[in-house]
Amino acid sequence: MKANVLCIPLLVTIALSLTLADTSGNKRPRGVASSRDKLYTPDSAGNWSCLDGSKTISFKAVNDDYCDCPDGSDEIGTSACGNTYFYCENHGHLPAYIRTSRLNDGVCDPECCDGTDEFDGNFHCPNICQEVGKEARRERERMRKIEKEGSNIKKKYIAFGKDAKLRLQEQLEKLQSKASLIGEKTAEAQAALDEANAKQQEYLESSKAEREAAREIQLKPLIQQQIERLAKATEIKSRFRSTLDDLKENYNKNYHDLAVKATITGFDEYLEELKQETTEAATQENNETDKDLSAAKRMDLVRIQTYDVRKEIGRMFQLIKTMKEGYNTEYNDEAVLKAIKVLDDFAPSWKDNQNEFVGEDTIVIPEEVVEFPRSTGTSAGPFGAIYDRIQGTAKSLGFGYLFQEPKSELERAQELYRKASEEEKKVKDEISDIERKLGTDYGKDEAFAQLVDQCFEYKEPDKFSSWVGDNHDTQMYTGGARCWNGPERSVKVMMSCGATNEIVAVTEPAKCEYQFKFHTPAVCRVISDSEVPEDPNVIPEASMPGSVEKKHDEL
Repeated sequence: MKANVLCIPLLVTIALSLTLADTSGNKRPRGVASSRDKLYTPDSAGNWSCLDGSKTISFKAVNDDYCDCPDGSDEIGTSACGNTYFYCENHGHLPAYIRTSRLNDGVCDPECCDGTDEFDGNFHCPNICQEVGKEARRERERMRKIEKEGSNIKKKYIAFGKDAKLRLQEQLEKLQSKASLIGEKTAEAQAALDEANAKQQEYLESSKAEREAAREIQLKPLIQQQIERLAKATEIKSRFRSTLDDLKENYNKNYHDLAVKATITGFDEYLEELKQETTEAATQENNETDKDLSAAKRMDLVRIQTYDVRKEIGRMFQLIKTMKEGYNTEYNDEAVLKAIKVLDDFAPSWKDNQNEFVGEDTIVIPEEVVEFPRSTGTSAGPFGAIYDRIQGTAKSLGFGYLFQEPKSELERAQELYRKASEEEKKVKDEISDIERKLGTDYGKDEAFAQLVDQCFEYKEPDKFSSWVGDNHDTQMYTGGARCWNGPERSVKVMMSCGATNEIVAVTEPAKCEYQFKFHTPAVCRVISDSEVPEDPNVIPEASMPGSVEKKHDEL
């Protein structure tokens, strides 16, 4: 076949002939691959059927520049139908198909490096297949070496991934066994803690009287101090109350002083609120007397009473102070001047203790100190009393830091439970982390496990979302920072075989939606050692694109 082609005169090749001779002597129409000769063989009467079987026409009508067949299969060498494909033999390079609509259009199509797409003589396309083929073979050889190198690296990736998975599974089994044992220890520690809590509660109940006596001694001076403060505050409150009562009764109503009237109105509102608070307090009273109350409760009671009284003083002080700032001084109302005198007398105390008159308390109540029994074994036994005496002497001399306080049974139980719980949580966290890693899709044969936590040239968005498809060659990253007036940033990573891991191109086909082209050995085809390398000089047959090829294959 090659000899026949080379012997055809150039003029005929370019301008006239629409058929070629096959090895059997029949004329093969232009644009038909030699592998499809049988599809373009006439019957004994010289007729031929369209490839879709819809019509039978004379074989002479094939490539007559008139579209007879609905599927266009009779005009594979002209542009009459435009919906079929023309075969470019491209000797010295890869054969190819182009649409027949591109024939004789005055453009040298790169797919037809032999120039046969422009055969009508109006436009000359040189045959550059030897040069193009040489470069293509060089590129195929380069890619073959890259694929071989990438394959060798991927084998290491796979070995690493499988080994890592095996180690994780072994580690998981050990941790699960450990978690079971630690769980038992934690349960034992919890039981010991519950028992210690019960013992402490029992101790608190049994030592209540003793502790109350100690608390009484501890709080007695503070209670006395608070009672004195309450008495003093009550006296001041009474003075302000009587002053305002006198003002309300005796101020000169003929003056119509607005500041004074506002003070009286405020005083009436205060009395009404006080009446309601007194009623509520009386409702909540119980039958306990101060004598029946514990020291802590008595302390709280006196503090609350002092707090309430001082707030009342502050309220009345502000009423008179506001009146002083706004009353008419020309009236010389005696009741008003008397109230202002009381205010001025109290002003220094107000200035020094102002916070206390708005509800703040300056007395700090110490916490109750409960001495729980020390754990047995620390000072019990024949030397326990000696230890206690030595420790007491050391404390009195300022050397108490040399002796660590023995821990109570509850403290030891709490510490034991805390340590057991922390250890159990740590193991459970490790198990969860391993289960997460084992549940992660690292690609076929765990090939991508080697690349975990590796960063490359371009910064990726917030988080890996998913693989696209089943080939593990496309990844989606979503949840990136939101673009201004746009969506969250996302990246689609399209991977192809490479000897190294590198991002080779970045595009933005839509706003804030990026596409990365990424070369990595992880997607290379694994080449076995026994596989014979593909000869770059062997030229494969081109396949018919689109639906037309499907129809031909079915025939």
